[in-house]
Amino acid sequence: MKYVYRNNKGFTLLDALLSFMIFTVISLSFPLVIKGLHIIQKESIPPRYYEWNLFSESLRMEMWGGSDLLYSPEEITFESNGKTITYERYQDSVRRRVGGLGHEVVLQGVDSYIITEVPQGIKISVVFKEGENVESEFYHYKEIRPEVP
Repeated sequence: MKYVYRNNKGFTLLDALLSFMIFTVISLSFPLVIKGLHIIQKESIPPRYYEWNLFSESLRMEMWGGSDLLYSPEEITFESNGKTITYERYQDSVRRRVGGLGHEVVLQGVDSYIITEVPQGIKISVVFKEGENVESEFYHYKEIRPEVP
């Protein structure tokens, strides 16, 4: 008598369809995942609005605690906590310096940076390279003097 080995573990049509379905689901979801990652990356870059608000609130808080405020069309200088703080235009950015030292960039991509006087304060107008125009007024209840050129 001849011995016959029977094996029912073959690759069937049902297995092929299941494998094809899994491959299709993965293939179709891959572009959606890439698109989602692109949107997350795009949204993680803060727009100019956040940069401007951070700059204006930081300057406002420092000016309230400061004294001897001097300004010129592109520079603000005042005393705060015994140190001279300067906000000035530098190339295409606005930087903050303490005691004439340092280079802390507070605004980037600046095309125009103009400081003018308003009653009891100053107004800063900035035009960014993309053409966006923003301005804020900063009030100071101590003496404000224009810098002598």
